[in-house]
Amino acid sequence: MNQMVNRIRSFWLLAVGLLAVLSGAGERAEAQKRDSLDENYRRSSLCVFLIEEAGMPMRDSIRMAFLTSPIPDKYNDHNVVGDRIIDRGVYGELTDADRAAFLAAAKAEPVVDEDGTLEVPKKKGGGFGSFMKGMIGLPTLTGSASDLSKDDYGAVAYRYIRENAVAKRLADGWFLEGDSVFSMRRVQERGLYGASAFDIETARNSARGRAMLEDIGEDLIGNTFVLVSRYRYMSKDELAAEIDAIAQAAAELAGGGYASLAASAATLAVKASLGAGYYVKSTAYLFKLRWNPEVAGRLYGELWGDREAYDNSDLFSLRYIGSESAWANVKAGIFTDKSEAELIRIATINASDATIAKLAKKNDVFKTKTPLIVDEEGGIYARIGLKEGLEAGDRFEVLERVWDEKKGRTVYVKRGEVKVAKDQIWDNRYMADEELKLTGREQGFDRTRFVGSARGLYSGMLLRQIK
Repeated sequence: MNQMVNRIRSFWLLAVGLLAVLSGAGERAEAQKRDSLDENYRRSSLCVFLIEEAGMPMRDSIRMAFLTSPIPDKYNDHNVVGDRIIDRGVYGELTDADRAAFLAAAKAEPVVDEDGTLEVPKKKGGGFGSFMKGMIGLPTLTGSASDLSKDDYGAVAYRYIRENAVAKRLADGWFLEGDSVFSMRRVQERGLYGASAFDIETARNSARGRAMLEDIGEDLIGNTFVLVSRYRYMSKDELAAEIDAIAQAAAELAGGGYASLAASAATLAVKASLGAGYYVKSTAYLFKLRWNPEVAGRLYGELWGDREAYDNSDLFSLRYIGSESAWANVKAGIFTDKSEAELIRIATINASDATIAKLAKKNDVFKTKTPLIVDEEGGIYARIGLKEGLEAGDRFEVLERVWDEKKGRTVYVKRGEVKVAKDQIWDNRYMADEELKLTGREQGFDRTRFVGSARGLYSGMLLRQIK
C-alpha cells in the first residue's frame, strides 16, 4: 500500500515539475517575444526624381544634396532608374495631350471641346477652412515665380515618367535579375518569405500559392511609389510674400470679407514663425505603381518567362496620388562652421522629409508602419518623431502581423490604439542633435512616447497612423 502511495506521490511531483518547466518555458518565450524588436517588416518602396530648372538659385548645391541623400529609412530604396534628374527645359513644353494624360493618371476626366482645346475640370476643394489648415505647405502661385502652375509641374513629371518607361523599370526592379532572368529574389527579401516559396508555376496552380501571390501584390508590389520633387531657394521675404499672395487669392475664391481677414491673420502667424535668412522649399508629386488582379494575372499567366512579350507589353503604369509642399530654414546662424553647400544640404533634406511626412499624413496608401517598443514598465515608444511630422495627440493603431491559415497569407490584425504623448516627441530631423547642442539644449531620449494601454502589446508590433 505504502509503495503504491509513494508511486502516486512521485508521479504527482513529476507532473507538477513538468508543468512548472513548461510554464517557465512559456513565460521565457513570451518574455523573449516581448523583448525582441523586429525591424524586419514590409516597407513601401520609393524611387525619387528631381525637376531641375536652369535659373534655380543654388541649383548645384540642391542637386548634390538630392543625389547624395539616402532614401528615408521607413522605405525601401527602389531607385532603379540611373538618371533621376528631370530637365524642365526638355520636359517643360507641355501640350494639351500631356495635361490630359496627367489628368487621366489622377483619375480626373479631361474635357476636349470641338476645336481640340483641353478644358481642365475644376477640382473640388475642402473649403477655406481646409486651406488655412494647410498653410504650411502652400502651392506655388502661378505667375509669381514660375510660368508653370503647380499642376503643370505634375504634368512635367508625368510626361518624363511616360517617355522614360519608369513604371516598367520599377517592375523590372522587382521581377528581373540583372538584365534578363525573371526572379523573385527581391520580392523574397523584402517580403520576408522563405526561398522555397517562389516557384511561380507551382504557385499559380495551388490555392495557397495564389493567395501568396496576392499577398505579394497587395503588401509589396502595390506599395511602390515615385516621388518627383521640385526645390526652390528663397529668402524669408520672398517666402512670406508668396504665402500672403496665395492666401489672399484663396480668400477671394472663398468670397473675400471675413475669409480675407482670416487669411491675413493666418499669414501673419506663419510669417512670425519664420526665422531670418533663406529657405529651401520642396514641392513633391507622388505617384503609385498600379497593381491589381488583372495586372498580376497577365504578368504571372502570360508574360512570366517570356522576356520579349514582357518588354513589349503595356502592362505597367503609374497613378497620380497628390502633391504637398514644405520648407526648411538654411540655418547659417546656428551651424556657423559649415559651408553654404552643407547648410543647403541640411535644409534640402529637412524640407524633403517634411514633404514626405505631409504626403503620408494626407494619403492612407502612403502611410508607413513602424515597430512598436514596449519596455518592462509598460511604457510605449517608437523611433519616429518630428521628422515624420508627429504632433501631440496624433492617433496610431497597433497592428500584429500574423499568418492566416484559412487565407494562406499574412494579415495585419489591430490590437489597440495609442496617442502621441505631449511631453516626449523625439526630434529626429536631420542634424537635430547637433543643432540642439549648439543652442544649449539636449533632449536626452531617442524615441517618442505614446499613451494608451500596453495590455497585450509587445515590442515588434507595428504602428500605423490613423485620422
